[in-house]
Amino acid sequence: MVIDQTMSDFDQMQYQSKTVSELTIIIQTKKIPNALLFYGNENTGRKEAAFFFAKGCNCLKGTGLACNTCKSCRKINAKSHPDILCIDRLKGKKIISISQIRELGLAISSKPNEAKFRMVLILNADLMNRQAQNALLKMLEEPPEKTFFILIANKTSLLVPTIISRCRKIRFKPLTARLIEQCLINEFKVDRQMAAIASKTADSDLKKAMMYLNLNQDDEKNEVDWIKKRKWLLKTLASMIQTDTNESISKGLMLSQKLSLNPDLIDDAIAIMKTFFRDLMIFNLYPEKIVNLDFFDSFADISQMVETKKNPEWIEDLYETEKRLAANSTLRLTLDKFFLKIVADKGNLIYD
Repeated sequence: MVIDQTMSDFDQMQYQSKTVSELTIIIQTKKIPNALLFYGNENTGRKEAAFFFAKGCNCLKGTGLACNTCKSCRKINAKSHPDILCIDRLKGKKIISISQIRELGLAISSKPNEAKFRMVLILNADLMNRQAQNALLKMLEEPPEKTFFILIANKTSLLVPTIISRCRKIRFKPLTARLIEQCLINEFKVDRQMAAIASKTADSDLKKAMMYLNLNQDDEKNEVDWIKKRKWLLKTLASMIQTDTNESISKGLMLSQKLSLNPDLIDDAIAIMKTFFRDLMIFNLYPEKIVNLDFFDSFADISQMVETKKNPEWIEDLYETEKRLAANSTLRLTLDKFFLKIVADKGNLIYD
C-alpha cells in the first residue's frame, strides 16, 4: 500500500488547505508562473498537488478545480497525457544529470501537443548536479510557450540561488507525529506504543513510518527488521554508557563496525539514535514524554549516572556526525569518532 492510498489525495489536500487555496487562486486568476518550487518534508502531498495543479490548469470545464471527468483530467489521472512530463533520478543513480535536462530541453522545444499548459515536473530537484541546474536555469530564463515547471525539493539549500529566485515558492507543512500515529492505529491496527515510536522516529514522514513497520505492501519487504534493529541499537547504546570504560570502548567500536556494514541503512540508525539521546535529555524533567517508553528502566538508570550537561552535548555531536556523513566523510571513521567521544565523556559520570 502506498502513501496516497493510506492518506488519500483528498485528505492530503485538506491537510494542506492553505497551499491548495493558493494554487487554486493562481489557476482561477490565470496567472500561471513559469516555475513553482514545492518544498518541505517528504510525503506531504507535493507530487499530488503538482498533478492537482496541472489538472486545474488544463481542465476543459475551466473552473480552476479539476472535474476529473473531462478528457484532459482523465488522461492526467491515467499518467498518459503527452504534455505532462516528469523527471527524476534514473534507477540506481544518486543525481539528476545534465544529459537528462538536455533531453528535457529537446522534448519541450516544440509547442504542447494538446494541453493549455504543459507541465514539467522535476522530482528531487535538489539532487540535480550543478551542470544540470545551470542547464535548467537557461530554460527558466527563457521558458517555452505555454509551459510551466514545478520543482519538488527537500533541501532548497542545494539549489543554486538563481533557480530559487526564478520560482514561486510553495511550502508544504509537515505531517504531525500525532496524525501519523493515528493513521497507523486506525488504518493498520498497529499497537499504540509502537505506532507512537515509529511516528516520532520517522520525523513527519508517514511513508517512512510505514516502511519501519513493513506496512508498505508495494515495496519489497525490508531485508532488515526495523523493530529488532531498533531494540538492538538502543540496548547497545545503553550498555555502552552503563559499563566501565574498557568495555565501553569495545562496545562502541563494535557498534560502529556493524553500522558501517550497512551504509544504506545508516539514516535509519541515526534517526533511532536521535530519539535515544533526546529521551536521555528530557527524562529527568518529563519522563512520561520520552519516545522509547519500552526502555524506560534503562533511561532511569542512565539518568542517575550522566551529568545533565552531557545530554545536549551528545545530541550536538550526533547532529555534527550526521552533517559529516552527508558531506561524504568516511562512514566508519566518523562513527568511531562519535562513539569514542561518548566513551571519553564517561569520565564525567556521577556514581552514588
